[in-house]
Amino acid sequence: MKISIIVPVYNEENLIVKCLEALINQNYPKEDYEIIAVNDGSTDNTLEAIEGKGEEAKEKSIEMKMVNLKKNQGRVIAREIGAKNVKYDNLLFIDSRCIADSNILKNIENINYQPIVGNPVMDFKKSVFDRFGWLMRKKLYSLYFGENFEHVYITKDNFDKIPKGTTIFFCDKELFLSSQLENKSKDVSDDTKLFWNIVQKKKMLKHPDVRITYLSRTSLKKEIKHIFQRGPKFVDYYLNFKKKFFWIFIFCPIAALIFTIALIFINLTYFLYWFGFLILIWIFISVWLAENIKDFFVISALLPIAGFSFECGILKGLVLKLLRKY
Repeated sequence: MKISIIVPVYNEENLIVKCLEALINQNYPKEDYEIIAVNDGSTDNTLEAIEGKGEEAKEKSIEMKMVNLKKNQGRVIAREIGAKNVKYDNLLFIDSRCIADSNILKNIENINYQPIVGNPVMDFKKSVFDRFGWLMRKKLYSLYFGENFEHVYITKDNFDKIPKGTTIFFCDKELFLSSQLENKSKDVSDDTKLFWNIVQKKKMLKHPDVRITYLSRTSLKKEIKHIFQRGPKFVDYYLNFKKKFFWIFIFCPIAALIFTIALIFINLTYFLYWFGFLILIWIFISVWLAENIKDFFVISALLPIAGFSFECGILKGLVLKLLRKY
């Protein structure tokens, strides 16, 4: 099987080196795959890092090329441009924050199906951010999360119950390009809407053996920014009364915020009772997510920060929707 690997990247001068290194050293025939790195207008040393790895790939007889976008256009456009510059019809998309398993191409060939949503595994011992993210995802998607789970087909019927994303995604070129979104704004729920377009035509396979290690952000500032940016994307897809996550992450938090502000002006005593109730909910969620006492303190510390950042992003998304900006 001939495979074109597409890696869109923006300002990841350190991680792109590790990502490309894993792809250059695949346990797969060198002549059967190529690597396309799409530099999405990076302002750091990402371009130089890609060029350095290009020399290493050349020495090892791995075909690698770079598409250099002069300005940042967002991953939707970067992926699409990458797909239009490939040599083969089988496309494997990998995020720049990922380290691919050395047998990932061989496993894809053995599975012999597309499209495939892969398995991003987190090293939850690396940092408190990794641990926090791992615990959250484990609770939300327990049946389809971790190093091993039963492979499952994603269809229109179970679409919202299974985690998915283009962090690691294998797809036929024609199917991918024919499923592109008309709106390519950076605030659009690009992954989810792309997959929704795809499952209208063909069911997707989520498989544990198509595995990468996902490297989370280790800076609190960068993590907060990332969580905030996910808010508008979340709104773009889940602003729908029929979806469970609409009630959990959009309606209930905003209703609670409005109720809290109202109590401040109406009755401070009631506000204090309500504030105490919110603290109990915070403690309950921390206990529910934690697997040990250390987890409890990690979650207790990060949950308000992550929750506030995400809800601020959701408010931004709602405002943008109201103004019909996307």
